[in-house]
Amino acid sequence: MTDPAAGYDAGDRLSVSDRQKRHRLAAERADADLVWLMNQREGRRFVWRLLQLCHLYESSFTGTSATFFREGERNVGLQVLADIVRLCSDLHARMAGECQKEF
Repeated sequence: MTDPAAGYDAGDRLSVSDRQKRHRLAAERADADLVWLMNQREGRRFVWRLLQLCHLYESSFTGTSATFFREGERNVGLQVLADIVRLCSDLHARMAGECQKEF
């Protein structure tokens, strides 16, 4: 299947391989960015605030349809946390310790 606008042909092995390479490089860059952020004290404070805004460490149940919205927020936080644990779990523990002292 050819997508002329994207210059991508799913039937062409070279096109598929090129797209896979670009996706892999983008994922590696995103991982490196998160590790860099977590290595900065300010970055850890930012991530901690983000996880709090996502209500990651709270119940999302409200008894109303707001539960669905909060579950969406929580899902974002869980994805960020999963990446942190996968890439730099030691920095997650450090972040938690630093931020508990500040608040």
